Amino acid sequence: MKQNMKLGIVALTSVLLLASCGGGTTNVTPPATPTVGSVGVQNPNGYTIVITGSNGAVVPSTSYNNLTPGTYTVTYSKAGFVSQTQTFTVTAGQSVSLVAPTLVAVAQTPTSGAFYIDAGGKVVTITKEDLDNAGTRFVFYAWMENETAGINPALLGSGNTLVGPTAGEQDEVAPLNTQNVAAGYVGYKAADGKVYPIVGANVRWDILDQTGSVRFAAADDGGQPSGAPITGQDINDNALSANTYTNSATGTNARYPSSVQYPLYNVTGVNTPDTNGYTWTALNHDPAVTTQATARVRAIAYVNGTEITKQFLNKTFAPSAKLEITKTPDDNQAGINQARNFSITVRNTGAGPATNIRLNDVLKSGSAAAYSITAPAGTTANATDGFDATFDLAPGASRTFTFPAQASAVGVYCDVASIVSYNNGAFGTVTPNLSDQACLTVTAPTLNIVKTLGTLSGGTFTPIASGVVVAPNEQVYARITVSNNGNAAATNVVVTDALAQNTAAANYAIQSAVTAAPQNVAVTKNGDDGFTSGAFTLAAGATQSFTFAASGTVDGDYCDVGTYTATSNNGVVVNGTSGIPCFKVASPVLAITKTNTQISGQPAINQLTPGSSYQSTITVRNTGSATATAVAVKDLLGNLNNVYMNFGSGSYVISGTTQQGSVTYDAATRTVSTVPATVNLTPGQTLTLTLTSTVPAGAPRGEYCDTGSYASTNGGNGTARACVTVTSFISEQTQLTDITDPIRAGDPAGTIVASAASVEVASNEGAINNVITYNFGATSPIQQTPGIFTYSNTQVYYDPTPTRDPQTGAITSDYTNASSTRLTAGAQYTVNAESGVGQQVITMTPTFRVAPSGVIWIRTQVAAPAGTAARQYQQTMLWNNTAESSGQAQTNFKAESTTVVP
Repeated sequence: MKQNMKLGIVALTSVLLLASCGGGTTNVTPPATPTVGSVGVQNPNGYTIVITGSNGAVVPSTSYNNLTPGTYTVTYSKAGFVSQTQTFTVTAGQSVSLVAPTLVAVAQTPTSGAFYIDAGGKVVTITKEDLDNAGTRFVFYAWMENETAGINPALLGSGNTLVGPTAGEQDEVAPLNTQNVAAGYVGYKAADGKVYPIVGANVRWDILDQTGSVRFAAADDGGQPSGAPITGQDINDNALSANTYTNSATGTNARYPSSVQYPLYNVTGVNTPDTNGYTWTALNHDPAVTTQATARVRAIAYVNGTEITKQFLNKTFAPSAKLEITKTPDDNQAGINQARNFSITVRNTGAGPATNIRLNDVLKSGSAAAYSITAPAGTTANATDGFDATFDLAPGASRTFTFPAQASAVGVYCDVASIVSYNNGAFGTVTPNLSDQACLTVTAPTLNIVKTLGTLSGGTFTPIASGVVVAPNEQVYARITVSNNGNAAATNVVVTDALAQNTAAANYAIQSAVTAAPQNVAVTKNGDDGFTSGAFTLAAGATQSFTFAASGTVDGDYCDVGTYTATSNNGVVVNGTSGIPCFKVASPVLAITKTNTQISGQPAINQLTPGSSYQSTITVRNTGSATATAVAVKDLLGNLNNVYMNFGSGSYVISGTTQQGSVTYDAATRTVSTVPATVNLTPGQTLTLTLTSTVPAGAPRGEYCDTGSYASTNGGNGTARACVTVTSFISEQTQLTDITDPIRAGDPAGTIVASAASVEVASNEGAINNVITYNFGATSPIQQTPGIFTYSNTQVYYDPTPTRDPQTGAITSDYTNASSTRLTAGAQYTVNAESGVGQQVITMTPTFRVAPSGVIWIRTQVAAPAGTAARQYQQTMLWNNTAESSGQAQTNFKAESTTVVP
């Protein structure tokens, strides 16, 4: 008998409530100071209450209002429940209110026999009176199938009003070669009609009659043949009988059988054996039976040896159909109105036939107005863009329905094939949850062609409006762009460009090669007035542009149009035409030139150095037959990598006039403009702008190009560029000092030898490959062999912006300047020795650069050893480096005398 119960231990939950005290007025004589307190108890459940003092003595209830201050213990108890104890404190003049907690019923385990579990979870022993009235006190239900209006498995295991199983729940058909669960439930019926689960009731199961060798395959409990000690799986009499006992939810219960070869078939509605009052057994048959096996089962329930009642079950094992459905597309991608075949296959993998199978296929998502199919032969098209079919399948048979689907609009079209119902022989009509979905994704390219005039600068195309006015032979850029705004690629795309609106081909010409981007598409020019591209593919979301320059030789309007042809993803040829932008050619005709020339006394323009000046001349000529209006002439100062020349002075003259014009300089844009900003140039007039520019200090070597430009409201615009060359040079400066002079032989303090290796501010290249060699205590200022002084504690600093005397350029700050940083040995430099005698070599990393104005500070502790002769000695510094741009080797030498005294 299963009597394994868990005892629940519940934490104390009582709450101590402290009553507050009231106050008096100043007009009332205060009462005497209280010396005792009191306690009140709220006890709605009628528990026994015992209060004890700190000495263990029980406090009588008559003394609850007269308690000496201190700590007390209260115990709540009741037969059949777990007692609870808590402490509380009594304060003089205060009242303590105690609220009794809800006690937990004791999980009693009867010494023998069955018991039931009441609504509070308490174990209740079955009495003799209960057994004498077994017919009215106990219920027993046995069933194999859960149906509507019968037993409700959700109500088992606790006190509920139960309805017993229907006849249909006791007459059940299961598939062949399964293990079928038969369920039993024994309950105690209380006076209020509720049924409480009984734990430990015995149920005997007997197969009275059978065909196909139906036997008990597994049982909830049991033991050896009847009367033996109870152990697991009591199946006897050649598996025609079984003994089981009703379960405790907290007990150790046998699990349902689990077999891959003979799977569990449990339709009782009870998913776990861990249910109070529940028991079970399982039936199967001889696998040699392939048609039908039957059994008549009697179940008798006993409570402590007293029979309650009997239940009879009718069991049938029969062949069952098992259907599977799959839906697959031959290709789930299609173009507009492009048909794709779908296949729906239904298979019967079971042992029995399936008849009157009702198949339904319907569109579940996507526009029904755009979607259509052709129903397979032998089926009926339905109103939801699908079809219906009815057919039979023998065991192992299958049937496939193939049909085409298409859509007239892009989108995703998903339809679902479902088995609505079928007849499963002995199992009757089945409404399974069997379906499969397949989708057709319809895509299409959507091409658009646009032609735009514009300007092209540095590879950047900037659109301009149609109708732009330009000078004869002045190039106007045009761009034809084909874009695919659809969701499928277009193939065999061919773009053409041709003249339109009676444009005279003799006066029009494409002036440059047609460039294609981003794809490198071949282009064939059609003479000088059009082109045809090679065929290319344009992916969804992609664009392809063709850019070219054109011009006209005489006044007039020049128009051309772009077209495309392409193949859609469904094989249909599509085409389109762009708008027709035009440009106008009109005189006057402006031309600009720019030259740079040497100024007397200054270097040639290809050998300039910082501080050198040169002259620029910009001419804008009107060679047309009409006045060029609002001509704005400007000059962008020469620059190299955003290093600009300095503006000196400038002026301009217009031929045929005597007045000299002035200029203005915009430092933000480095542009020189005429004052006024625009002038008119009559036919044949020339504006000559003369400027003087100066190479700024530190300007790196290279070619500096400045750009002259003009823009006119009716003469278009143009630019001209001229360049000068700045050569590189470097000028270096060294300093060497001894901080203390003279020094004494043998004095370890000696002196600090401080040196500076600097590139002059005016230089336009820095020094790299820096190596500095020191001789300490040499006898000659030009001596290159090591001296006799000791050295140590070398510190190296670099300051990119030291303070310099504005007149002499000499460095006036030292290594402590705010912009100076100490360098790290091993990272920015190495030394041949950290300390030693005579000579030290400091090698900067090859890429370390002393920039123009930058300085390396080096400080070394130097001392004259004991015994050094008193005289003047030399500290020498040799700085070797390479000019970073020209690559020329540089050598600098410095000497400083230090006197040794006795």
